[in-house]
Parts: sequence; C-alpha cells; structure tokens
Amino acid sequence: MKPGPKLIKTSSDGGITQIWRNPLKQYNIRDMYEDLQSDIEANLPIRVEFVHEEHCFEKYYRRREKSEVFSIEFVLDGSMFFAQDGREYRVMPGEVFLVQLDRDNEFTTGPEKHCHRLACSIKGHNLNGILQTTGIYEKDVICLNDAKTFEKLMRECLNSMKNRRPGFRKRASALAYQLLLELENSIMRENRPELLVRAIEVMENHLSQRLSLTGLADLLNSSRSSLNRVFQASFEQSPIDYFIQLKMDAAKSMLTNTHMQVQEIANRVGYDNALYFSTEFKKRFGMSPRLFRKNNISEELSSKWE
Repeated sequence: MKPGPKLIKTSSDGGITQIWRNPLKQYNIRDMYEDLQSDIEANLPIRVEFVHEEHCFEKYYRRREKSEVFSIEFVLDGSMFFAQDGREYRVMPGEVFLVQLDRDNEFTTGPEKHCHRLACSIKGHNLNGILQTTGIYEKDVICLNDAKTFEKLMRECLNSMKNRRPGFRKRASALAYQLLLELENSIMRENRPELLVRAIEVMENHLSQRLSLTGLADLLNSSRSSLNRVFQASFEQSPIDYFIQLKMDAAKSMLTNTHMQVQEIANRVGYDNALYFSTEFKKRFGMSPRLFRKNNISEELSSKWE
C-alpha cells in the first residue's frame, strides 16, 4: 500500500494520535456533517460524531496511529485497500471496513482508482460495551447481509445530521444503534448456526409478545432440545433467558431516549404488569427503571423529567 505524494502529518490529543494524509481537496470530494459536542454535553449512550459521503480518487491516502475514532466505512462503488494492525484487505462494494479505536490503520483507493463510500463515526459511554458484546470490536472488515438496508440507514443518518432539526441527535443515535445491530447480524450469519440466527431474528421481531420455548421452536420448525443446544453453545444461557435480555436492553433504550411512561415501555416489551417488569429490570441492571431513567436520561429529554 503506497502513499501518494505531499503527505501531511497532523496530530491531536497531545500527540497521542498521529494522522498522515494527502491534501484532501486534490484527491477526494466529501459531503460531511459533524456534531462537535462532547460526550458529557450530548449525554447519549451512543452518539454520531460525524457522517459523510465521499468520492476518493487516485492517490487518496490516509494513515492513523492509535486512532481516536471508531468509524464505519461502507463501500458503495470501486474498492478500497485497507490495513489495520498489519492485516490487509481489499474492501469491495457491499462491505464495510471498521476503523477501530486505538489501533493503527491506513487506507487508499483500489485498482479502479476510485471509491465511493459512506462513513459514520460513533462515540459514547456505551460504545465499547456494544462493540465487545456484538463481536464488532474483533472485526476489520464485514460483508453485509443486507447492503440495501444498511445504505438506507446510513443515508437517513447523514440527512438527520445535515438538516439538524430539533431532536436530530436522538434520531442519529437511534440510527447508529441500528447500524451496529446490522453489523452484528452480518457477523452472526458468518459465525453462527443458521438456527441461532433465525431464532434471534424471531425474538427481535416479537419483543412485545410472550414466547415460550415450545412456541419459539414451533415458529422455527425446530425442537426445544436443538434450540437449547445452540444457545447454550453460543451464549451459555437458555433461549428464554436470551429473549428476556433482549427485552430489557430494548427497555433501557426506550427509558433513555423516549418520553414513554414505564407502564407503556413494559407493554412494548411484553409485560402487562409494570411491577413484574420493574422486578425483572432491577434483577438484571441493579436498579429500578425509574432510577435508571433518572441517571441516564438524554439531555434533549431531561427537561420533561425535572
């Protein structure tokens, strides 16, 4: 991977992060939108730092040491050579390469001498946990299971950041979370049994319902024992425990990012009894839904609860 001429070296954070790049106006066209608020000011579990659409041409080049950003780079046309921590890839349309935090990486245009891509940088106090639990942290390149849906989400995020209408940070945060879920789904299809992937898809589409193990097995034309086996092998927990965790994670997001009352959130995740829902939530997260909301409410919603 050979850099182009006239490389410029820049640094940030007291020289911890080092960046080398070509003069950008020569080698690319970029439509970029940023949100420069700090994590504390934004007060969202995850947030979009920037999103852009970029056409890169011959000699485009960028290198980072100890990257200060996590970025999803989605190739639409052409290709990009990408290297991270010594591993090299040619990234094709329908694939993403992931600029991971605190790692060394570089990328430049492929043999077509052009690459059209969308990029989204995500930050936030919940980001590292999500990257770890989804397996995204371990990936450099992901072949997308549904590239059309992924592009639609990326463009919705770009338009939200561009238009900056009231509540745009919350909408962008929700879209960023969906992007991470799409990446997780693509990883699952690469590494997990088909029965497990299908079971999780059914669960995610039925969060407002009560599913028994027998009911889930019937929907999947499988057996209870087969379902138990694949969940125990992958997660060391039963399918129903995994389903409840999905419900509670969805409830956490709604508590943080919506105005819905606790009873309504309980109903959304399949609990008619708010007390039963609160007990299950506290068992998993160590506090009641109301206390969790008080501690984690986003800035844009905080005035309602003061």
